[in-house]
Amino acid sequence: MQSQAEPATRYPQRLHDFATRQRNPEEALYLLLDPFAGCPPEHPLSVPALIDALGSEAVTRIDCSGLVRDRQYWPALVQLATPGSVPPALAAASAACAAREATASRHHVCGWLLSEQPAALIGRHISQQCQVLHQPPPHGITAWFQPVRLALLRVSMSNAGEVLGPIRSWLHPDGRGSCAVFERQPLAGELVVPDAVRATQHVAPQIIQLLVAWRRLNAVQQTCAPWHFAGAAGLPDHAPAQAMKQILKAFEQGLRDRADLQCMCLHMLMIHPLLLQHPTIQRDVAQAAAGEQRLAARFASYDDRTWSHIVAALPQARSYS
Repeated sequence: MQSQAEPATRYPQRLHDFATRQRNPEEALYLLLDPFAGCPPEHPLSVPALIDALGSEAVTRIDCSGLVRDRQYWPALVQLATPGSVPPALAAASAACAAREATASRHHVCGWLLSEQPAALIGRHISQQCQVLHQPPPHGITAWFQPVRLALLRVSMSNAGEVLGPIRSWLHPDGRGSCAVFERQPLAGELVVPDAVRATQHVAPQIIQLLVAWRRLNAVQQTCAPWHFAGAAGLPDHAPAQAMKQILKAFEQGLRDRADLQCMCLHMLMIHPLLLQHPTIQRDVAQAAAGEQRLAARFASYDDRTWSHIVAALPQARSYS
């Protein structure tokens, strides 16, 4: 485990290593973009600009009509380099864009893919997996290719690498201000997706919101929580996994209001991960779950001395697990 988060400024170097040292001679380098995140048409990484620069044959739209009807917002798979060729300057531009988006809640750059297969086949596979990894009924398909959702898939599903199919390796933003490599695993029979994985994808928007808020608070607020982090990315290793655990813990206590969920989780992350074990907090959460009060208003009424007493009554914790 790294002691410090990787600075976002190292994205270009990570991509260079991925596209040269980790790429086999017979593999193409692809860039996956999500226009739904918002990208002005004049931006060099907008789909129209990329078609102008690389040609229409280099850009393949991925059918995500189950997520968004308008085709212009469908993900785009861009072939940056054919097998054996050197990535163009646009590759470095995509890394710089990903670095700027490192702490955002939405990502235009979803990562870079290595594969021997043509873009059309890869695109169909990504679209099909949106169906396979669908959320619990009555909710629909899931945009598993988005960076934080991909990071959550990896920590919630032990055989997540089996979903990659024709994609051998995927370098993606990891939800904590850095990037990580996701490697394919051989498919061992029919892919079974546990209910817990679907539930995690369902609450992914709350987890993403929590990560953004956690990063902002961590940058300005001192805390007694065990994993306070002051590195360049602003969040500790495995932050998406920890945020997921806190959201699920709060959900298990009956909290459904988004503001209450965020409030409870931020207090567990910034004050103490075992807050839900304290009788006073348990009472507050039960009342919030019943709709009798909002947690933010209740917690705001506690002064520093009250919080100190609550923390002192809890067991010491060295992690958020």
